[in-house]
Amino acid sequence: MSTEPAREPGSPEPGTRPAWVTALKGGALLLLLAVAVWYLIGHELPTVEQVRAFVEGFGPWGPFVFAAVFVLVAATPVPVTIMAVSGGFLFGMAQGSVVGVVATTAGAWLGYWLARFLGRDALYRLAGHRVEAVERKLVGKGFLTVLVLRPVVPNWTLSYGAGLVRIPQRDYLGATLLGGMPGQVSFAAVGAFTSRPSWPALAAVAASWAVVVVVGALAWRRSRRGSQHVPEAGGRGSSE
Repeated sequence: MSTEPAREPGSPEPGTRPAWVTALKGGALLLLLAVAVWYLIGHELPTVEQVRAFVEGFGPWGPFVFAAVFVLVAATPVPVTIMAVSGGFLFGMAQGSVVGVVATTAGAWLGYWLARFLGRDALYRLAGHRVEAVERKLVGKGFLTVLVLRPVVPNWTLSYGAGLVRIPQRDYLGATLLGGMPGQVSFAAVGAFTSRPSWPALAAVAASWAVVVVVGALAWRRSRRGSQHVPEAGGRGSSE
């Protein structure tokens, strides 16, 4: 059963909307990316101390502001590392890990839908048959694909790419949550170790990245086994 949301009655297929609508939506997506790249090129990323001063300036609302900014950053090309480390520095390893996992997953989900809503039509107009070929190869493999790529591909690149090629959102969110958890725990542990050095925090960093390696290796092996069975399946009759 498909995990894709049902298409609204009467809604056009990708790439069939008026050209001006497609251009407007695609331009909005490019503008968003351009602003993020401009920020990266023209500004230095804040330090942990600057992030702490910013958060403390909002008083009791500081943690909520931090989480909201974290989500927005996770939906753009701006690296989330400084936010993840700052979470551990400000709130400790446990709470910082929870904030990091939730915020990066929410930001990835936002990026997924931004790309899907704004960029998919334009992509189909430019390379519809190639996109369809990629989507056919990813049928039934969305979860493993995202899980394998999550530790090594930037968060925003994966979220936008998954949205553009319509990896089912349930597969995408599940793999993003599972694959991103070890990294966020390790970043929070680094922040916690910086503010309050301890062996548990240091051990959490090592354990988290060990999990990243193991999960990535297992997912890669499973995806390889799945790809080796594709020719066998393709050779059978399709009269079912």
